[in-house]
Order: sequence, then C-alpha cells, then structure tokens
Amino acid sequence: MSQATATRASADNIDGSGEEQTAWSLGRQRLRRWAFWLLLGVLLIAAVLVQLLRSPAADREDLSPANPAPNGAMAVAEVLRQQGVEVISTDSLDETLAALDDGGTLLFHDTNNYLEPEQLARLSDHGGRTVLVRPGFQHLQELAPEISAAGRVPEEGGPLAAECLTNDDGAGSPVPDGPDSGTLPAGSISRGGLGYRGPVMCFTFETGAEPAASYVTSADGGTIVLGAGHVLSNEQIVERGNAALALNTLGSADRLVWYRPSLSDLAAAEEPQNPLALLPAWVAPVTLWLLAVGALAMLWKGRRLGKLIQEPLPVVVPAAETAAGRARLYQDSKSIRRAAANLRAATLTRLSAKLRLGSGSSAAAVVDAVARHSNRPPAELDRLLRTYIPESESQLVDWAQNLQSLEKEILDQ
Repeated sequence: MSQATATRASADNIDGSGEEQTAWSLGRQRLRRWAFWLLLGVLLIAAVLVQLLRSPAADREDLSPANPAPNGAMAVAEVLRQQGVEVISTDSLDETLAALDDGGTLLFHDTNNYLEPEQLARLSDHGGRTVLVRPGFQHLQELAPEISAAGRVPEEGGPLAAECLTNDDGAGSPVPDGPDSGTLPAGSISRGGLGYRGPVMCFTFETGAEPAASYVTSADGGTIVLGAGHVLSNEQIVERGNAALALNTLGSADRLVWYRPSLSDLAAAEEPQNPLALLPAWVAPVTLWLLAVGALAMLWKGRRLGKLIQEPLPVVVPAAETAAGRARLYQDSKSIRRAAANLRAATLTRLSAKLRLGSGSSAAAVVDAVARHSNRPPAELDRLLRTYIPESESQLVDWAQNLQSLEKEILDQ
C-alpha cells in the first residue's frame, strides 16, 4: 500500500505541481510587467472619485435659475441680474416667505405638487405679484381661483401672437393695450405648454367653444399664470419674443424670488404610521383563512414516520463497482488529466511491484527498469510513462491501451 501511495504521489507531482508552479510563475511575471500601468490606473480612478466627491452636484432641474442646460433657466436669471433685479432662488416655503418679507415678485414652479393646501394658503398671503408657471388644479384653486385650466396648447399652427382678450362675461373681447406693458412688446411666442382661461388672456388660441391662452392674469393683474413655461428655458429664450415676455414679466420689481418646492416642503407625519395600517382591510381575514387551510392540509396529508431501520456496517462495495463509478464521475466532469494521472500512477505501481524496485522508487527508476526488460527505446517509454498528457477522450483511450499493452508485455516475462 505504501509503494502504491509513493508512486501515485510522484506521478501527481509530475502532472500537477509542475503545471501549477508554471501558471503561478507566469502570473507573477505578467503582474510585474503591468504593475506600473495598474498602479497608474488605480491612481487616476482615485483622483476622479475624489474630484467627484468634492465638487457639488450639478443642477439639472427644469427651469432652474442655476441650470445651464437647455432645460434650465440660467440665461434669463443672469440677464435679470444684469438689469439690476435681485434673483433669489429658494427651495423651501419658510425660506421663500422670509425672502418675500421685503417685497418683490414671486415665481412659483411646483412640478411635483409638493405643497399641501395649507402651505399654498400661507404662500398666497405675501401680497406681492405672483407668477405661476404651469400650475396644476390645486395650485389654481388656492393661488388663482379666478383662473381655470384649459388643457394643452395644440401643436398645429404657428407662433402665438400677443393678442389679449377679456373674459369677464364668458365671451372674449379684445383689449387694445393688453393687461400690462409686458405682453405686446413680445410680439409672438413659441407655441407649446399648457392653456388656461381667466379674466385677461393673452397669446390666445382656439380650443372650440371658448378661447384659451398661454398667458392669463387675474382681474387686478396681481397673479399671472404662465402656461408657456418653455419661454424661460435656455433653449428657447432667444426664439421670437420669448425673451421680451420673460424679462417684462419677471423684471417688473427690484427683487424676484424664484421658488421651486423640494422634498424639504413635504409635510411629515407627527407620529410614525403603523405599516399594517397601509394594507387593505381584506388582508387580515384572508391571511387567517390561509393559515387555517394550511393547518388542516398538514393534518390531512401528514404522515407519521416509523422506526429507523438498522443496517449492519460497514457496507461492502465491490472494487469493480467503485472503479466504474469513479470512471463515470471523471467522464461527466471532463477530468481527462486527473483520470490520466490515476492511470499513470496505477501502472507505475504495478510495474514497480513486478520489477521489485521497492516502495520508495521514483517514476524515473521505473522507466529505467522497464527499458532494461523490454525492447522499446527509453525515450518512448519515458514519454509513455511520464510526460505524455492526453487532451481528449479519444487520446486518453489510446494512451490507456498502450499502457495496458506495455504492462502486459512486462508481466508476461
């Protein structure tokens, strides 16, 4: 048994350790070769990450006065500052009300409907001019009850002319001078956005029974609804009369508070809500019913296990069955080299015992002894017994047959 173990270990060292050592040496050589470039790449990635963490996040919100992208409104904000208007950008209700204590125009743009009716009521008490950009139904109800929504502006047609109508009695009548001096100088604006109806409507378009407009003001002119919010964007501010309308609407006072509500305006619950309260009412009875049905099913289908059957040990397995099972495992896992190593070790073990070489003999000693007892060249025997490694199943079968032929030749002597 010790002779077989020693011979098998020597064969495994020949087949396995050499390959592992060669692969490890090759990997270290490649690592040393590319060490400089790998270190340089790591340093560059670290520098980029540090720069990204240090630099503030860019503003990419629609119609933000700090967004230089096409959907932002930095251009009109900068022009207003050059004309002496103090533009204050806010994102919370408290900050906005504090900025409006000294007066000024309020631009309100709440695309996500963050504010509740109570918060909108606080905002309506500031008393100055208010410009609502694309407001929703709730915004109109609290901040501009005289004005109603009229859907989207049709895409068909040319630009919207600066014609103004009054709608006090339900039928529009022309207003020669417009609601203020800020609309007529615009001439026309780009078509698009949302439409509204109210006391005074400018940049009107036909919707069927009643006209609607992209620029609507209250009767006293203190509240303006701008459905054409795109005229403030960097992308379209230079088209037609968009710039004139934006500057005349927002630059009437020395201060402009540009308010875009954020997550900080969301009203938090006073007490944490129970997650179970969020579930529908039918969840609890259905869950109890399913548990009852499951318990009944287990009682119905459950079976009692009998006593364990004792089996005498150890179990004797025939050697042929073990060898066949091991061979099937090698075949299923495509372990051609491992199967070849076992065949080589078994052949060397039997040849060593036949030639009486002793338990500590090496594979090279077995090859020399076989060469002395056969007519084959030593180089052929060394390749057959030591160095040859099959790469496919067909090569493994041919090689195994050659080993069997050599072993039969030596054993028959």
